[in-house]
Amino acid sequence: MGNTLLTPQIIAREALLVLKNNLVMANLVHRDFSGEFAQVGDMVTVRKPATFVAHDFTDSIIMQDASEDSVAVKLDRHRDVSFAVTSKELTLDITDFSEQLIAPAMRAQAQAIDQDLLNEVANISSSVSATTSPSNLEDIAALSKTLDLNKAPLDMRRLVLHPTHKYRYALTDNLSKVAYAGDGETLRNAELGRVYSLDTYMDQNAPDTLAAAAGTAASYKVTGTKGARTVALSSLSGAAATVKTGDGFILDGRLYRFTEDGTGVSGAMASAAIDMPLLADYAAADVYVVRATHSLAFHRNAIALVTRPLALPLGAANAAIISDHGLGVRVVYQYDSATKKDTISLDILYGIKTLDPRLAVKLVG
Repeated sequence: MGNTLLTPQIIAREALLVLKNNLVMANLVHRDFSGEFAQVGDMVTVRKPATFVAHDFTDSIIMQDASEDSVAVKLDRHRDVSFAVTSKELTLDITDFSEQLIAPAMRAQAQAIDQDLLNEVANISSSVSATTSPSNLEDIAALSKTLDLNKAPLDMRRLVLHPTHKYRYALTDNLSKVAYAGDGETLRNAELGRVYSLDTYMDQNAPDTLAAAAGTAASYKVTGTKGARTVALSSLSGAAATVKTGDGFILDGRLYRFTEDGTGVSGAMASAAIDMPLLADYAAADVYVVRATHSLAFHRNAIALVTRPLALPLGAANAAIISDHGLGVRVVYQYDSATKKDTISLDILYGIKTLDPRLAVKLVG
């Protein structure tokens, strides 16, 4: 028997549960949460994990202040999924309602959060070029070695693999053959497990080109106006360098993709269509070009996900906020008498910051 009415509190609680179950990257990075309400664009101060120096003990101890540096993070990601529901749907059992509407909505939110976090590859300078046809785990060893040399702690090391990278290494003898790997989990369940001090995960939102063959433009600058779906490219890496449909670039943490092929003329391209509107005005802005497969190895403290709850709308009786373990979801109902339907909005507010780029290294190609 269905509920008499699915309240915002019930939907928010279920939405938060679904969100947590669908996140990958967000569960692996440093998290900062406060119950104070915030608005889009607010700057918040986040404390970095403390660091100390080990001194030789002689006659007395050397007192140290906990070196808890702070960093400002802008809450500039306001993700929203809104959809119309009927009164009949609002009387469904919560399980049915979740399967039909909440789960798809929150999976979209989870994908957006994970993609935003993985877009931080643009701020990571350490890089390993992937072997074209790997026969062993040399690439993964190189990632771990880089973290070792950068003195990353051995605990809480993660490797989030693009699906293409995951299966390239899963096919190597080191992991697929029980004689080498020690068990058959890779062969049976495509689970790589812990490799060279790195706990491995797969995330479909890791940056990559969608083109069958990427364009030749390895670098360029972007000019465009807020809200536009076209940009101008300058300082192309080659006079007649190309971009292909599905290639992209990361700008201010967002991944934009080209929706048409383009060829440079004298190192510039007057107009190139992109898949979503620009979030700001840009003039010859430096971007991170995405024309190859990316994966990311990192220590938990390399990147921070900063979340704050959104305030309830004034006079909104049909609204609720549910927060737990550093994540919060706001649910707001609004009734449209013209269509006899309720609109349900599920939104979240967060910011992302690379805290220490030395604690991360990307795998490219």
